[in-house]
Amino acid sequence: MWSMNRDRRPVIEQVKSGFRIVGKMLVAFAIAVTFMAGCELIRAPRYSYQFALGWVLVLVSILVMATCVKFWAAGFFGFIAYGAYRSLGGVFVADVFHVSRQYMVIVSVSAFAMAILSFRFTSKQFHIRAIDRASIVIAACCVLLTFLFGDNYRGLAVFNFGNLSLLLSWLVDRASRHNRRKSHSAPEMTA
Repeated sequence: MWSMNRDRRPVIEQVKSGFRIVGKMLVAFAIAVTFMAGCELIRAPRYSYQFALGWVLVLVSILVMATCVKFWAAGFFGFIAYGAYRSLGGVFVADVFHVSRQYMVIVSVSAFAMAILSFRFTSKQFHIRAIDRASIVIAACCVLLTFLFGDNYRGLAVFNFGNLSLLLSWLVDRASRHNRRKSHSAPEMTA
């Protein structure tokens, strides 16, 4: 027979873990729906109070996202990586989606870029600084806005704005690591 890595935790711990995962998914879905509903109320209010309500929903969902980044960042990577994988298949059947193959290639490359740039957030040892927190929240908002724009180049531009924010955060992280290594390896000056 084959060897499988079996979960050695007691069944009750496995069940608790499963409920935690489902709970995280439901909370993330609720935040996403709140953000998107707020955006729709801002975009097309039927009544005067809906514009203000839309902004309240958007701001509250962004604040919740920003305060709970450690809670959902790994799931964000998983969601984006799955989307990147699926979009790769879309390149070969672009005509089924009534979009050009070029558009699907750009979607696929953009999604893979976001997955690569957000992978570092999956590490439990990763220390999230303010710029990291801002970049992943911006990226998440851009992904949600892309769903509202639909499959067009304007939505793709918004999606890639999220990639730019993640790239900026990654560059700042690399520079700070380089500076730390440089300062630790420099010989100490003695008087």
